[in-house]
Amino acid sequence: MEKQTKIIYLLFGLSILSVVLHNAFYGLFQIEEPVFFILTFVFTLGFIISVIYNTITHVKRGEPEDLWKLGWLGLFGLIGFFTSPGFYGLFGLLGFFGAKGGRWIKKDR
Repeated sequence: MEKQTKIIYLLFGLSILSVVLHNAFYGLFQIEEPVFFILTFVFTLGFIISVIYNTITHVKRGEPEDLWKLGWLGLFGLIGFFTSPGFYGLFGLLGFFGAKGGRWIKKDR
C-alpha cells in the first residue's frame, strides 16, 4: 500500500479512536473534555483534506495507484444508513473501487 493511502487510513482510524475515547471519558466522568474532541476534529478534517487531495492527484497524475483501496471505507457508510445521515457521504467512497483498473481520466498526451 502506498504512503498516501496509508495516511488516509491512519487519519480515519485515529479519528474513530478519538471519538470512542471522548465518549468513554464522558461516560465515565460525566464531564466534557476538550482534548479528544479537538483531536477528533483535527483528524477528521485531515482525513477529508487528504482524500480530496489524493483524489485530485490521482485524476491528474495517476498517483497513488492504489487509491481504489479506499472503497473499503465505504462499508462504514452502511453504519450511517441506520444511525445518522452524517455518514451518507461515505457511500461515495465506494466509487473508489471503480478506479482499480487505472486512472479515472485518461489524457491523450
